[in-house]
Amino acid sequence: MRSEKKIYNFLQIENDIYKKIVEELLDVYLEYIPYPVNAVISDQKEVVQEGTHLQILDGKGLFGFVDGDQKFFLEDSINNKNIFLGVNWFLEHNLNANFDFCSPYSMRRRIISVLEPMMVLMEVEDSKGYSHSQRVASLFTSFAKDLGLEPNEGALFIHYAMLHDVGRIGVEQLILYSPTRLRNFEETGQDHTITGSVYISTLEVLNDFVPYVRSHHERFDGKGFPDGLKGEEIPYWVRVLTIVNWYDNALNTVDSEFSIGVMSEREALEVIEKDNGKLFDPEIGKRFISFIKKGQNE
Repeated sequence: MRSEKKIYNFLQIENDIYKKIVEELLDVYLEYIPYPVNAVISDQKEVVQEGTHLQILDGKGLFGFVDGDQKFFLEDSINNKNIFLGVNWFLEHNLNANFDFCSPYSMRRRIISVLEPMMVLMEVEDSKGYSHSQRVASLFTSFAKDLGLEPNEGALFIHYAMLHDVGRIGVEQLILYSPTRLRNFEETGQDHTITGSVYISTLEVLNDFVPYVRSHHERFDGKGFPDGLKGEEIPYWVRVLTIVNWYDNALNTVDSEFSIGVMSEREALEVIEKDNGKLFDPEIGKRFISFIKKGQNE
């Protein structure tokens, strides 16, 4: 299947050679990191170079420069290595990362590539061979795009969803070696949000995952766990993940929060419709019901 062409709205590059090189670099980097905010990569000549914040030099002279707003501008050069260095600098300063040429992003990519298969391995597959995290990732990204998520963000949101239950890896060890903690886990089910967020927070390159790992069991009425966040205290996209996560559990497991058995789609949607802002953000709940019904009718 042909992949969807990614569009980088912050690029202002007219030179086709520059644009192709930079887009290829961004295709790699931005699958695993958030998009830069208020940033520009440009080769437009009308930009005044005097008083620039920083200049990127190659062996022959000025290669590029950065203005006071942290915008990176390319100069006349088709040296791929210099463009590579320039994009590295750009990502470092616009993502507040401590960037190394070997890049924390390559480390981030490797960590994610190890953790995601572990999640799939420890989860029960459905009749089609998919695990809970895979189903949630697929539905979460589709629903998020329906809510207005930029298409380019989809790959990153897949990773957020794939690792939302990463704390269960640690809980498995608790179950094996600590009967007391096992009893507590059976009663509350809360350990994985805390275990996962503590673990992820020790990996600086995955800090943006923490809200999804820690807060996907918070409730809109403030009675969720682990922190009792209420309403808009819960980040918007985490509220979206919460409803998708619950829905998948309701349809596929016997430990859903409203039933001792697996629900049908109709039953699960009825629970969401009658929730009235207790577990779910009511506006997101309405959109989710419409989204699922639209899919059923297609």
